[in-house]
Amino acid sequence: MMLELKIENISRQAEEALQKLCEFFRQQKRLMIAYSGGMDSSFMALVASRVVPDSYRCLLVSSPFMSTEEMRIARNTAARYSFRIVEIVADPLQSAEVICNDPLRCYHCKKLIFSELLKAAQPGEIICEGSVTDDDDDYRPGKQAIKELAVASPLQACGFSKAMIAEVLQAMNAGEIVRAGQSCLATRIATGSPITTEKLRQIAEGEAILREAGLGFCRLRHHGDLARIETRPEDRHRAMDTLVNFAERLKGLGFRHVCIDIAGYRKGSMNA
Repeated sequence: MMLELKIENISRQAEEALQKLCEFFRQQKRLMIAYSGGMDSSFMALVASRVVPDSYRCLLVSSPFMSTEEMRIARNTAARYSFRIVEIVADPLQSAEVICNDPLRCYHCKKLIFSELLKAAQPGEIICEGSVTDDDDDYRPGKQAIKELAVASPLQACGFSKAMIAEVLQAMNAGEIVRAGQSCLATRIATGSPITTEKLRQIAEGEAILREAGLGFCRLRHHGDLARIETRPEDRHRAMDTLVNFAERLKGLGFRHVCIDIAGYRKGSMNA
């Protein structure tokens, strides 16, 4: 069954991109959406559920690189909107190429994860991932793995930016899906510093403490015994005030020093 999707009060650019996306979905025999619970993949899942409700499914990958909080959000969003969802397990820490965390770590990790999705794919099922036009300005070696495995990036192909996705989600009365991007935990570890289960635990638990402190969007960058906190520029002074009361808990995770980066959040700041 295929359905029409008409959304009112959105810009012409967003309307054109949405119609292209709907048409792409209708042209596929079956869709597998690489679903993380983030804004972009949730938007794809929502549109697919409205346009091709009988021929799509979401695959959520449980891995050490995804925090417990992000898994909770992904499951709750899927339940709220009745997404057809399947969970699989993949462990990038089984790959020495990923663990060494060289500049191609994202490539090796994406290759591993999407290879698992391909194994789980049904005959005729096309895999869709959630890259958008904003991603063109960042160092993302994982894009090469996506290309090599012939994974589709329909949001990017249809011209969707994050701002356009947020606009359409608001018009669809799904504004709670709109939120800042949450990259995988491995991006908090400096390139060249090996990835370990312990480091990932420190980062995940540390960022949970930061959320408790009222810093809804932040990054805990792992520098050995130093935890460097990046926040939005407008949150910098509040972070300095509130983290005085949380520094000892962060040190209890195994850090000797905790600092706030006065430069604020920067995408890809741990890249070599």
